[in-house]
Amino acid sequence: MSAPSSLRATTTRRGRRRPIGVAVAALAAVAVLALGACSAEEDESIHLVNQARAFVGAQQLPTNIDLYFKAQSWSQRMSGEQRLYHSYLPDGIGYCWKRLGENVGYGYSIRQVHDAFMNSPGHRANILDRGFNRIGVGVTRDGGGRYWVAQVFMQEC
Repeated sequence: MSAPSSLRATTTRRGRRRPIGVAVAALAAVAVLALGACSAEEDESIHLVNQARAFVGAQQLPTNIDLYFKAQSWSQRMSGEQRLYHSYLPDGIGYCWKRLGENVGYGYSIRQVHDAFMNSPGHRANILDRGFNRIGVGVTRDGGGRYWVAQVFMQEC
C-alpha cells in the first residue's frame, strides 16, 4: 500500500480580471515553448483530470498559460518550504475570469496524488466541475522523492 497523500482544495468567486495585453501573452507563450512547456508529470496529471472528466461526460480542459505559470510556481514554493497550503488564487491571473479553483497535494506518484484528489469531495468537485474550462498544473519533485502538485482551474469570462 502506498503512503497517503496530503491534500487541500479551494474555490473562489472573488471577481474578475481584465485580459492582459497581447504582447505580454505572446511573450509568456514564447517562454513556455522555449522551456518545453509541461513536464511528463504535469502532462500525466492533466491527462488524469481529463480522463476523469470524460468518464462523467464533462468537457476536456485545455491548458492556460497563466494557470500553468501560477501552478508551477506554487508547486515549487510548497516543495521548497515543505509545507502544503493554498495560494491567493487571483494572483498572477491576467485573463478575465468568473471563478477559480485550486487543488494542492503531495505524494510519491502523480497517480497517488490524483487518486487522493478523486477520493476527496472538495478536490473531486474541482476536477469534475463543468463550469471550469481551463487548467494549469505544476509539479515539483523534492529531494525525498515526493511530488508536490498544484492544479489551478478557471472559468473564463
